[in-house]
Amino acid sequence: MVAGDGKVPFLGGVKWDYKWLKRGDWDSFPALFFDNLSSILGIVGALLFVPLVPTFAGVYTIDYALAVQSIVFERFMPGLAIAFVVGNVWYAWMAFKLAKYEDRDDVTALPYGVNTPAGFVMAFQVVLPLCFQFSSMATPEEFAYAVWAASCSANFVGGLFEVVGALCGKFVRENLSKAALYAPIASVGFVFLGLSPFLAAFGTEPIIAAIPLFLAFTGFFANGGKGIYRFTALIIFAIGTILKWMGAGKYDPTYDAMGANVVSAFNQYAGKNSMAPPFVSLRGMEYVGQFIFIVFPVALQSFVETMENVEAAAAKGDHYNIHEAMVCDGVGTALGACFGTCLPTTVYIGHGRHKTIGAASAFSLFNALAYLILFMSGFFPVLYAIIDPISINTILIVVGLIIVKQSFEVSVSRHYPALCVGLFCVIANYVQLEVPLGQANIYIYNIESGGGIMLSLILTQILCDLTDLRFDRAAIFSAVATIFSTLGIMHGNNSVSLFAYQNTKGLNSGELTISYQDATYKTSANEGYRFAIAYMMITVVAAAHWFAQKKGYIIAPLMDNGDVECEEFHEEPDATVKKADPDMSA
Repeated sequence: MVAGDGKVPFLGGVKWDYKWLKRGDWDSFPALFFDNLSSILGIVGALLFVPLVPTFAGVYTIDYALAVQSIVFERFMPGLAIAFVVGNVWYAWMAFKLAKYEDRDDVTALPYGVNTPAGFVMAFQVVLPLCFQFSSMATPEEFAYAVWAASCSANFVGGLFEVVGALCGKFVRENLSKAALYAPIASVGFVFLGLSPFLAAFGTEPIIAAIPLFLAFTGFFANGGKGIYRFTALIIFAIGTILKWMGAGKYDPTYDAMGANVVSAFNQYAGKNSMAPPFVSLRGMEYVGQFIFIVFPVALQSFVETMENVEAAAAKGDHYNIHEAMVCDGVGTALGACFGTCLPTTVYIGHGRHKTIGAASAFSLFNALAYLILFMSGFFPVLYAIIDPISINTILIVVGLIIVKQSFEVSVSRHYPALCVGLFCVIANYVQLEVPLGQANIYIYNIESGGGIMLSLILTQILCDLTDLRFDRAAIFSAVATIFSTLGIMHGNNSVSLFAYQNTKGLNSGELTISYQDATYKTSANEGYRFAIAYMMITVVAAAHWFAQKKGYIIAPLMDNGDVECEEFHEEPDATVKKADPDMSA
């Protein structure tokens, strides 16, 4: 046995005298709890909003939207409680095992909670399309049940993808650039956790948002990212909520109306639990196929981020089994889906902070217990009705910008342009959601199909490889893009008319449909085939460049895969490839 090698046996023994409760746990618990709470409140806000979108278009009446909102509080949240218990307890158990394996007491558990960017992906890229797709259901209850079952099924499959990451994570890291891996999540962080909450907060209620925004930057980004306050999120919630109930908001309901909302939430949900039996929530598996191209890249990035966070913990002295951590994240998500939630869970960034505070593993167990009580008791809707939404949006801005910041930090600077193109793909989705129905241009639909998630991954990777002159890999990914565009996984805007907002299966979801050029291609929207041709052209040209490179007409590629920044671009070409003759035109 070698201490510190990160190979703690899955069924290894535990150190029963491990000091699992320390003074630092009492400080770490509220930090982890409010980190989770800020994200959960924002995601729930999105889940409550998306069923309203079809009502704006007259697709169905408000009672259908209200039925989904009841599902959010009565089934999504209890199911999420199960995921929290599984993940937090599992990570505490891993701390006990690591303490035994290395025979020491200064072990800090990995933090665990809701996967914030993935939660927003589920809200806007899965639940929203399902609300359009099932709009013809006879009753609101049938409609809400169908949306619930299909979204939970998609979440379950995403959890399985994360588990598979334990087997292929190393292969993925070696064959995808950091910029490409982080582009989909960075895009969601920039758009749905950054831009959208910023407009909804500071652009709508500047009097309420001003001080929380001030505190957000001094509390989360100042002092090297450590901030200058304790419990910044709690302070922001408190100030925003006080201002809300003082009537500082222009668009907030009246004091009496806000009080009535709190009383209504208490009467309707407090002390009640409608969690379904396990696996009942997976009766929507037949609809999962159309969301594979959304949940797969999100799961891909999630298990890579798990690897990053475990390695960061190792740098602080806690060498956890990286494969077990990836299995834990996937199993926690999958079990949560089995019990009725569409929200993925994952290891959290910030182990180093808890380690510095001096926490052990009790903070993780406290987090599991707190959310088990909050979600199972039905008091979460009451809390949601009390807290100011502007302060929630402010915290989301922080979370989104931290994700974007991290994405650029782990990417080499030469890949920044490619990463920005990855951001464009999801920005197009935001534009499509915000523009009134039928008024967006065709190019928006072509890029945002499927939320732009898969496109953000694949196109960014192609551009990274072109930046590095890795023409062989660029050709391979361009060929993959050709196939994906043909099948509707990317650029799946294959509606029946050029500017149609809806096709036969719902909200322009980019469903798996074979794209083709038909007789009316000038006026139809079978767009995928055009992108398939475009990517095939890139494949051929990239292959030609690779051949020229092998002959020595083009300088050698950079092979660091975007993990290590080179001081000078192409300073040391690969010795196996000749430099181009200066007298020969490449």
